[in-house]
Amino acid sequence: MKRSPHFLNLDVVLKSDSDLGALVAHLNQDERILVLSYQEYERQFLLVLELALGPAPDAQWCTQQFLTIITELPDAALELWKGCISRTFSYGFEGGCDNPALDITISAEMLLQIGRLGADIGITVYPCQTD
Repeated sequence: MKRSPHFLNLDVVLKSDSDLGALVAHLNQDERILVLSYQEYERQFLLVLELALGPAPDAQWCTQQFLTIITELPDAALELWKGCISRTFSYGFEGGCDNPALDITISAEMLLQIGRLGADIGITVYPCQTD
């Protein structure tokens, strides 16, 4: 079975020294977001978010959705975002076992928007799984 490399998903991962419960409460009311995980670990709070819109069409689209959601946060929730010690747009890709090579572009404008939010970019490429 052919398995070409492809984009899987985009998670936004937040780490904070402060409780993010109010941010979680706000995001739980937004039908566009899934809170995948929210936990306290070693005196830090970890929040992992994903889009709730089914299979992701592409990395650009997912990035734009998250940028929109984050810029729409009310002031109190945005302050919690800004107070995080780490904010990462974490892209997941399957490496695939066959050609063609995967070519993904995140536009310069999107990169600037991510940077203005104080977020980093993480990339995970999962190895090919043969059945």
